[in-house]
Amino acid sequence: MRERALLILDGEPDLEVVAEAGDGAEAVAAARREEPDLAILDIAMPRMTGLQAARELSRLQPGLRTLILTMYDNEQYFFESLKVGASGYVLKSVADRDLVEACRATMRGEPFLYPGAVTALIRDYLDP
Repeated sequence: MRERALLILDGEPDLEVVAEAGDGAEAVAAARREEPDLAILDIAMPRMTGLQAARELSRLQPGLRTLILTMYDNEQYFFESLKVGASGYVLKSVADRDLVEACRATMRGEPFLYPGAVTALIRDYLDP
């Protein structure tokens, strides 16, 4: 998926990939080294999951925005992503369509949620 994400983002004039990582620990190290504005993390990263990496990055670099890219259309992961400070949650199945807009929304300081996540969030809020 990393290669696909790079292809999706390649050529976007307002987005530049400054580092890649093969696992969560590498992602944290790369973010500390490169100081990017945005980190895109996969939930299923080895050694340190994307959620663990997002939590660590939120602690180390509070201004860093994070997007979770995942194959899991799962409310539990979605809510956990929000708790660790992620600004958005993008499903891999629609990344071709949503990833660029998710990056742009996040950089504008806006959350990016896929439609099912919005439904889950509303349901959770309204549930007494």
